[in-house]
Amino acid sequence: MTTAESKESKRKPWWLFAMAILAIGGIVAAAVAMTLEEDDSDASGGPPSGSIGDPEIRQAGWKFEFQKAPGMRLSKKQRASFRTQRTKLKAMTQDIFDALFLSPEKQTKALKVNFTPQARKSYERAGAGVPKSADDVRIRWRSALIAIDQNVRATINVKVNARGLTNSGAFASEHHSILYAARGKDGWEVFGFEVDQKPLKKHKASDRETNKKTEPKDKPSKDTKNKKDEKGKKRSGGKNRGGDRS
Repeated sequence: MTTAESKESKRKPWWLFAMAILAIGGIVAAAVAMTLEEDDSDASGGPPSGSIGDPEIRQAGWKFEFQKAPGMRLSKKQRASFRTQRTKLKAMTQDIFDALFLSPEKQTKALKVNFTPQARKSYERAGAGVPKSADDVRIRWRSALIAIDQNVRATINVKVNARGLTNSGAFASEHHSILYAARGKDGWEVFGFEVDQKPLKKHKASDRETNKKTEPKDKPSKDTKNKKDEKGKKRSGGKNRGGDRS
């Protein structure tokens, strides 16, 4: 083997090594892309119970659905931004409502970070979330429909059903919030909202029986009414008057 051939044989492993690095890098990039898609999926497992949740059970997982403005075609760059923004809005939604229903000690911070000052004060006055002194909280349902417009406006439609205990007894709440958010240089902030929270009604068998009792009875048909009239006539007059004696 000549000196030139010896040098060439020493160079080959370097190029092979570089090609191997590129191949591994491509595999890692593909794996990361798949992971991001999985993280953005609309199903999530039950999170920890929180400070007032029932530690013996897993809370109901979040169900997320995302929409973009109808008829809007996104460029490649806008599609990438859409995926990024929906991930941020998902995290913001979880942060707000996990604090409202499972970790009230985090509520003040969660609202302060994610709401404008005016919207935060109004939302706090609305009394959303679990009652004071709540404990043993169990989330039975929570979902969010997030509509994103031009990656700078969003409407977050949230529903949460929860039950638990307070010092005065058991409670069950059905919560519905619609949050209106805008994206600025510091990220997303809620600037307006609609909220409706009321006791969660459970339909029992006794309620159905009560409804049956209070339902109006069917009106008699014309044939039945005519038969009754004819029977009355026979009793009161005509050839068969039994009690009309002279």
